[in-house]
Amino acid sequence: MNKFFLLVVTFFVIIQSMAQELSGRVIDANTNEGIPSASIYIRSIGIGIHSDIDGYFNFSNSLPNEFEVEVSFATFTKQYIDARRGDTLLIKLEEHHLDFEDVIVSSPAGGVARSNAFRVEHLELKELNAIQSSSLSEAISNINGVQQASLGVGISKPVIRGMQGMRVLTLLNGMRIENQQWGGDHGMAVSQLGVEAVEIIKGPSSLLYGGDAFGGIVYLIDAPYAKQNSQEIAYNSIFETVNMGTTNTLSYKVSKGIFRLNLAGIYSNNADYQLPNSKFAENTRYLNQGIKLGVGVSKKNWVSHLRYIYSNDRIGIPGHTHDTIIDPLNFQSDDSSREFEIPVQKIQNHIFSFENKFFFGKNELELLVGNTFNDLSEYEEKYTIPGMQVKLNSSLLNLRYKHLFSEQWKLIAGYQGMYQVNKNNPDAEEQLIPAFNQLDNGVYLIGYFSKGKWNAQIGARYDVRGLTVNEEQFNANYGSPNFSAGGTYSATLSTLRLNVSTGFRSPHLSELFSDGIHHGTLRYEIGDEALKSEYATQIDFSYEFHGEHVELIVNPFYNYIQNYIQIQPIDSIIDGAKVFLYGQTNDVNLYGLDLGFHYHPHFAHWLHLESSYSYIRGEQLNGSSLTLMPQARINSFLKVNFSGNKKFKVNQISLQHQYYFKQNQLTDFETRTNDYHLLNFGMDFIWKLKTPLEIGIGSKNIFNTAYVNHLSRLKNIDLQHPGRSFYVKVGITINHHFKQ
Repeated sequence: MNKFFLLVVTFFVIIQSMAQELSGRVIDANTNEGIPSASIYIRSIGIGIHSDIDGYFNFSNSLPNEFEVEVSFATFTKQYIDARRGDTLLIKLEEHHLDFEDVIVSSPAGGVARSNAFRVEHLELKELNAIQSSSLSEAISNINGVQQASLGVGISKPVIRGMQGMRVLTLLNGMRIENQQWGGDHGMAVSQLGVEAVEIIKGPSSLLYGGDAFGGIVYLIDAPYAKQNSQEIAYNSIFETVNMGTTNTLSYKVSKGIFRLNLAGIYSNNADYQLPNSKFAENTRYLNQGIKLGVGVSKKNWVSHLRYIYSNDRIGIPGHTHDTIIDPLNFQSDDSSREFEIPVQKIQNHIFSFENKFFFGKNELELLVGNTFNDLSEYEEKYTIPGMQVKLNSSLLNLRYKHLFSEQWKLIAGYQGMYQVNKNNPDAEEQLIPAFNQLDNGVYLIGYFSKGKWNAQIGARYDVRGLTVNEEQFNANYGSPNFSAGGTYSATLSTLRLNVSTGFRSPHLSELFSDGIHHGTLRYEIGDEALKSEYATQIDFSYEFHGEHVELIVNPFYNYIQNYIQIQPIDSIIDGAKVFLYGQTNDVNLYGLDLGFHYHPHFAHWLHLESSYSYIRGEQLNGSSLTLMPQARINSFLKVNFSGNKKFKVNQISLQHQYYFKQNQLTDFETRTNDYHLLNFGMDFIWKLKTPLEIGIGSKNIFNTAYVNHLSRLKNIDLQHPGRSFYVKVGITINHHFKQ
């Protein structure tokens, strides 16, 4: 009987040990005490868990043979550990002074920021919203070297080192987002809903993501699923006085066994915003509503993510006029409204992706198929018939293979394809661009080497694009090889990085065949079908100093572009609108400097002082300026963090100062932009009820500064940006852990 009992116990222990695919303990390196509620996250398969009250954790999910574990907790430095299935880990965390070691998701090889051959700005969206932003594009513009081009508040897009629109590619979880981004009045296709972090790659990145990644990458990362064997409900609400705007989001997450699900919804309703003179900017109202779904399944050597996003936006188009003599007062009102009024955009987006990862030994295979559908209608003169309606359907296929030869060498090869069909509504009053079919194919090979303090990357890629426009009897193929080579040297206190990369971008259909009034940009645009592809070569250097109390970043860059496409006015008017022609400049220089400074003293963990400076100059070889170059900017933050266990306490106080320099580097049709200061303030609280309540208050443009940014699409009618605004936000998260 005793032998039988011993056999049963032994069998039970074996089964339990087999179920424990990864276990361990997280402790404080100084006290050796367990750290409760530390986050242990396996990013490659999207599974996370919290340590228990004594710091212990256990993953019972099926895991691949090898993977990287990300361990973090509050004021402790993140740890990234290479692990194998069945390991038992003892993880020691130290209190950090500065935390630089973010894993770079946008790089195919992953890895921490310091080892990357090209500099990547990685920031959590929560950090970018220390002072609440009105849009995702506004939040991203807090990153050094990034600004936004806007048409009011509801329409904005990121500008990276002077480039925007078709030259900047947006990706969500590795899938490119297509939404008629060629138009100056077409903003980003995604909102902040469910987005956790943003990564910015500056300069041509065609090697990684294709020809359209000419000026840079905006890589958006979704929030992870709920921790293992738990579920979570979160509600957040924001109210802003400047446009009486309300934004409400509700999300549900669950993770149990091999199954995980994220479901979220957003409703945002905003009236016309108030100007510094107390009047209101007419037709700057906008409405956004949408849903987001993510489903994940993980087996031992296979992980799958199915994602779907639907958004339905209605956005007013301000500044609409047929007058040749413009009076800014004609676009201002004594009253604010949120009612439907023409001209207006109605935009629907459907974004679908199905991602699969397979792990086998030292190999990893990733397959992503997706589809985006963008339906854009502009109602300009009538409520019933659209002035313009275009429907863009994009089908995508990404295939990536990674092989690890050794700890020093790894190789990545891949294929990316996209097929686009763009159609016009035949009942619309006009069409600005003709219907077209477009097929993209690209293959690439990248090698990575790492040894000691040295890291290197070298790769090559070839892309070809076929464009067919039946009604113009136009059929063309564009193609080009590209390469990238770079390396880093990481000492104890500093990192040196040098990268050389090339890029190419074929002319977009709007640049080739536009012929009509584009009311969103207030001009008559005419394309040129003889335009050639653009080619760029960028040299990017950075020096980073990582001291105990101070971080310093110096990042000069130089970008040489051939066949640069830009739009210029001519002395002509058609249908009451000034005429603009697309043309080409043979040789263009873009160069500048990004500086960053972060002071976080060891003796004052609660204090952060961050400041950055960005400058860019764009010019032709004859010295004349390029159009729409951003103003130089100093962006500074003072953040004070508070600790303690009071029932109601302040978490953080943030003060932001922005100084935009004068912009005197102009083309013939641009006007000078004055310098200006902006001061913003935010304060976050936590109220520890049975379910903690997060509360935030703040004010933007505290001194009610009257200003117009040089990149504003409303600068030609001198319509200013929003005046002083106050906001309040509340959030509540309910967690429930299932019994094991």
